[in-house]
Amino acid sequence: MLHEIAQLDPDMIRTLFDTGGDYRRAMSGGDYRDNFHTDLKRARETGPVHAGSVEEVLGTPATALHPTPAYTRPQPEPVFSVFGFDTVNTVFRDPETFTSDALRGTFDTFGRNILGMGGSEHARYRAIAQPSFARNMTQWWIDRWIADITDTLLHRIEGRGRADLNLEFCALLPLLTITSSFGVRMDEALRLRVLIEQMISGIEPREVKLAASAAAGEILLPVIADRRANPRDDLISKLIQQTIRDEDGTEFRLTDEEVLGYARLLLTAGSGTTWRQLGITLWALLNHPDQLEAVRRDRSLVRPAIEESLRWEVTDPTFFRTAARDTNLGGVHIPAGSRVSLCLTAANHDPSRWTEPERFDIFRRVRPHLSFAGGPHVCLGMHVARAEMSVALNAILDRLPDLHWDPEARRPVLLGLHMRGPNELPVMFG
Repeated sequence: MLHEIAQLDPDMIRTLFDTGGDYRRAMSGGDYRDNFHTDLKRARETGPVHAGSVEEVLGTPATALHPTPAYTRPQPEPVFSVFGFDTVNTVFRDPETFTSDALRGTFDTFGRNILGMGGSEHARYRAIAQPSFARNMTQWWIDRWIADITDTLLHRIEGRGRADLNLEFCALLPLLTITSSFGVRMDEALRLRVLIEQMISGIEPREVKLAASAAAGEILLPVIADRRANPRDDLISKLIQQTIRDEDGTEFRLTDEEVLGYARLLLTAGSGTTWRQLGITLWALLNHPDQLEAVRRDRSLVRPAIEESLRWEVTDPTFFRTAARDTNLGGVHIPAGSRVSLCLTAANHDPSRWTEPERFDIFRRVRPHLSFAGGPHVCLGMHVARAEMSVALNAILDRLPDLHWDPEARRPVLLGLHMRGPNELPVMFG
């Protein structure tokens, strides 16, 4: 594995995972580094629900230079944004009133997938993958992929005394975990990530997205065919072997195109959000060295540190729903067909639920947050993401002693209204 990872193109890695680059800033809604939480607090304090998109409420509407992802672009229908914890939670837990239709645009490039499904269809198709991502399966993920990939990535840097953990560790761990779980060759992992970037881009035209989707299929379909003929102990094999019971009781298995749709979705989620959230966790601890040292001394604090990171700074701060009927939300009338933007970061900073919510504090009591959404569409991979971050943080604390910011590098910042994360993580150790 060490040799295979060493062959990955460092220039391509930097292009794909450089949060501070122009393309990444455009995809993430601009810099938004200074007043993010102040603006969210102002919006929440003036009401849990506002007319307009999150960008418009915050005074930073999307522009040609800073487009939002394709499925969040302004539409002719009314748009409302939600900022309070209880109100956001209400939307997540009422899927009949607030549907996932807002995300059906992903069907175009991903194929039919659970992100845009609702009701019994969503439940049936989610049940295909749910067993592989259940809490009791995290050790399967750790033993087969996470632990070895973590060990190999740290082996490459631990003797150097300095590294950019964003590019050399955080970005690669979740990408290589999900592609390895598919059985994709490591030399194709970055190629798949390039294609996923094109598919979700708010900049690329539709024909480019569709071409990228087809190219991803050319890489993944041979793997699917091989696993049908030669099942293994990996994720693609499990997706193929599971059965669905239709409403009339008929049992069937996923077609190749349905497995492919799942694979594209899991690649997008598995190779993006955990990368940035792990970076946010390390960024927060490095900026609070007393808390970093506390976690180093007492590993029972690893879980609280990860949960506080998730609560404090969500890498995907906004989620989307569609109102299926006229309703009232937070005292505001929401007409049927309206798009509803849920600001998870604002909800996770609600002072009615957390004292001094803008403060990063790993010692505060862990309470359920909304960083993995909620209700029937709660994040499928949340337990695997937590496992990746836990294994990674423990290993970093074990093998990179005296971890601190590199004094010769610029101090990194958190960037973005969407796809939020640190622009880099230059550190020294040893």
